[in-house]
Amino acid sequence: MKAIFQKILMSLPVLCLFAFPLQTPAYASASTIILKLSSNQAVVDGTVYPLPAAPVIKDGVTLVPLRFLVETLGMEVHWNSRSREITIKGQEGQIQLKPESKEAVVEGQIRQLHCAPTISGGTTLVPLRFVAETLKYQVSYDASTREIRVAQPPPPPPPNRPPVARFEIEKTTVAQGETVIYRDESYDPDGDGLVEVKWTGKQRAFFKPGEYTVTLQVKDSRGAWSETASKTITVTEEVVMDEITYNLHHPIPGEPLDLSAVEVLKLPAVDPATTMSREMLMVSNSPEVFTREGILYADTLWGTARLYYHHINGSTVNQHVYLLATNQGLDTATVTIKKQAFAGPGDPMAAGRAATYRYLAAGTEQARTIYIKPGETRVLNEEKKPIAPGLCVHGILDLHTDREVLFSVVAMENGDPITAYSNLSTLPPDGKHIRGTFPQANRFLSVHLYENKPARLIIADGGGDSFLYGRDGATNLLGYNKGNYGVSYEITIESKHRMGVFFSPRGGPFAGAATWDGQPFYLPNRGVLNPPGQGALVGIIEAGQQKTLRFMPPAASYLPINLIFIPF
Repeated sequence: MKAIFQKILMSLPVLCLFAFPLQTPAYASASTIILKLSSNQAVVDGTVYPLPAAPVIKDGVTLVPLRFLVETLGMEVHWNSRSREITIKGQEGQIQLKPESKEAVVEGQIRQLHCAPTISGGTTLVPLRFVAETLKYQVSYDASTREIRVAQPPPPPPPNRPPVARFEIEKTTVAQGETVIYRDESYDPDGDGLVEVKWTGKQRAFFKPGEYTVTLQVKDSRGAWSETASKTITVTEEVVMDEITYNLHHPIPGEPLDLSAVEVLKLPAVDPATTMSREMLMVSNSPEVFTREGILYADTLWGTARLYYHHINGSTVNQHVYLLATNQGLDTATVTIKKQAFAGPGDPMAAGRAATYRYLAAGTEQARTIYIKPGETRVLNEEKKPIAPGLCVHGILDLHTDREVLFSVVAMENGDPITAYSNLSTLPPDGKHIRGTFPQANRFLSVHLYENKPARLIIADGGGDSFLYGRDGATNLLGYNKGNYGVSYEITIESKHRMGVFFSPRGGPFAGAATWDGQPFYLPNRGVLNPPGQGALVGIIEAGQQKTLRFMPPAASYLPINLIFIPF
């Protein structure tokens, strides 16, 4: 190839002396060209070749010999002596240039060059990067070696083939309460990772006779979904375990199940030993649906407190909800945020579920301290996403302040909430939802189970577990927290006998979270619980053991709830 290359260079006249139309044929395209500034040699696919002129820099642009570039990259060049126009054709398009002109034409569109092609010593020099990159070649420069590398573009990736969903079931005919063993054998023919799995109808066990269809779809890392794979499971009349017994022997916290066979309200209620902390709870949930800008709720707090807001954009435009802290005193206030959880914009129940889980799962590593100067206002929630009409945002923060600080929940369409605050009016409550500041934000319950029989613990019914009373900081009227939203429950359970603990909502649809022995879980771990028949497993207590359940009534879910204790 070297002899051919040198022969071509010697036999063809320089471009600036062309007196008639000439076409330079395309040659096999080189994979890599290495050039060096001020060097008359080039390395083409590892072989050294002479250059008619060394690459030079003019006006910050690297110029290289045209013919060399054309022949080594497999392009074609045409010279029009009448118009003095150079046309370069590559697989990815064509470029028209003129010596000493800073205008180029690329696919019919005029492009401006930083440096015009030029003729030097009988050799036409063209802007390397412009020509190469316009025709989809890659150009890089190593400043330490002064080397310029020109490479062919990588071949386009092959078309993405969708993944294949495939699964096997160890037994397709099973008894009621018999564990079904699934083997996911899905794969991607291109070797891409599978990033999402979507099952329908898949259950650990089935508890009614009949035929059940189970389907599977998978998604690869490039976003392609598979076809749906499906299989049918036949459940016989034979009963190995009922649903409650099965969950007692195969416990998964949050697992939903049918509790309709349990007469919950006829179970004896246990009377726990109850203590409460003195921390304050500020709840902003009324108006839950706001239709215009304004202050949703505000109050002054000092000491340890929990801030809790849950609001839906009921206007026709995007809105923002800000949590502000204002120091109205004469000394700098120190506010330590011990933990925080935010959710949304989204569905109100989904936001309540997500924020509650994040709050219960949060550790002390996210604690932060801010200092607020006298007269200064700071934004405490860092989320800047706009809230589209109909969507909800929710926030829960535990904090401590060493001075009186005014905390405000503000709704605004646009602008800076800090500068706009003084011109905002307080929106009236909607008369349905909760707004107010309440003492005793944390409740500690101690349950001792001595008897080997079913029982229940009632939470947030307003009777045995009383609701919080406080005041509305905006109107100074009596506030009433029906449902104890924002209250943290820590329930310690000790049993003399082996017990299963189940969760049974009584007031309406429920989707929340809890921790069992320090491990957070969604409650339920999928879907929504609808009373009175649906419930979820919490966990197992062995005889003589003590377990702790932490729970907070989630926004947008219904109270009260019952914890059910069933010995086994």
